[in-house]
Amino acid sequence: MKQETNNSSRFFITGDCHGDFEKIEFFCRYHETTPDDCMIILGDAGINFCMDYRDEELKNALDKMPLTFLCVHGNHEERPYNISSYRTKVWHGGLVYYEDAHSTILFAKDGEMYEMNGKKVIAIGGAYSGDKAFRIMLGLPWFPDEQPSKEIKKYVEAQLDKQQWTVDYVLSHTCPMVYEPREKYQNLVDAKTIDKSTEQWLDQIAKRLTYKCWYFGHYHDNVAYDDAELLYEEIKELGEKDFLQKLGRPKYRVKECVFFPVKNDGREEDGYGVIEQIHEYGTENQRKEVSYDIKGIICGNPDQKMDFPQVKESVIESINELMEK
Repeated sequence: MKQETNNSSRFFITGDCHGDFEKIEFFCRYHETTPDDCMIILGDAGINFCMDYRDEELKNALDKMPLTFLCVHGNHEERPYNISSYRTKVWHGGLVYYEDAHSTILFAKDGEMYEMNGKKVIAIGGAYSGDKAFRIMLGLPWFPDEQPSKEIKKYVEAQLDKQQWTVDYVLSHTCPMVYEPREKYQNLVDAKTIDKSTEQWLDQIAKRLTYKCWYFGHYHDNVAYDDAELLYEEIKELGEKDFLQKLGRPKYRVKECVFFPVKNDGREEDGYGVIEQIHEYGTENQRKEVSYDIKGIICGNPDQKMDFPQVKESVIESINELMEK
């Protein structure tokens, strides 16, 4: 069996794409990626979702990006081993699924251990679809084996036994109960019907496992914990705390009132204003994150209205956020 390893690779990581790879295309352009670099997608890549020509068109587009993709299994996609065109090979020490026609689009096998620049990384995919009933009712794609089977769970635990239950990083789609952002289910009518057996199983793993960081997606948000990361549009380098890119989904809205720091005569003061324009994909001078044009005041000089262009999202807080503290 062919084995592929490149010790000079960079490993980047992001959350669900659901077939929309604009954030990654933008990232490749400004970070000068090559096929030796790897973008890890934490499930729901949307690559084997439609199961027709549309998937093939997406794969053809991804083939042109200067990257190798490693996709963790999500809940809105078919498992590669159910698709006849997929084969397996050893990649960075662990098995992956791939197609000859699309050799840079890889899918992690649940329970496989990968070596990424000297770090031990395990992949554990799958989750329950909270919108299962809706999908079935409307005839939208739903995959009965979306959650890990008993056999997969047994294999994952056996692999962890071999590692004495110590790894550097975990890559999963959903997460252990301890990290679950429960507010994400508050607006679901039948939240109590959500099958959380996968999260409960992952919770038992987390209690036994020694790890540096547990990365997961599924919940369409970006949240940093002490020893875990929920990722959506953020892109990070594996093992690094700061994000490299956070574009495409503005947190704030036009006409929203916000606070932000302002440099005034060499001093940092508080600014207050109203958002007038959103730069969803940054600006020519700043491509890391969403930015905003704000009209407002410096709190120490409330009589003079000013324009504050291209204020980065990471330094802004809304009034609601301040009240919640």
